[in-house]
Amino acid sequence: MKLLPQVVPSIVSGKTRITIMVDDTVLQAFKAKAGGRGYQTLINETLRKSLEADSLSHLIRQVVREELRAV
Repeated sequence: MKLLPQVVPSIVSGKTRITIMVDDTVLQAFKAKAGGRGYQTLINETLRKSLEADSLSHLIRQVVREELRAV
């Protein structure tokens, strides 16, 4: 029965299984918003977009500071 551990990593490469606690209302909202798709995929996409937005905000602040120094 060693087939499953060999198959599962190849299917979900680059992902790590975790367990987290979220508010019931948060989980219900993601499930409703996901519709027919997996709500976990939607949560992952939301987290990724949040990280990208944080990076973009940091970059914009840095550019503005550099421009203000040049004035």
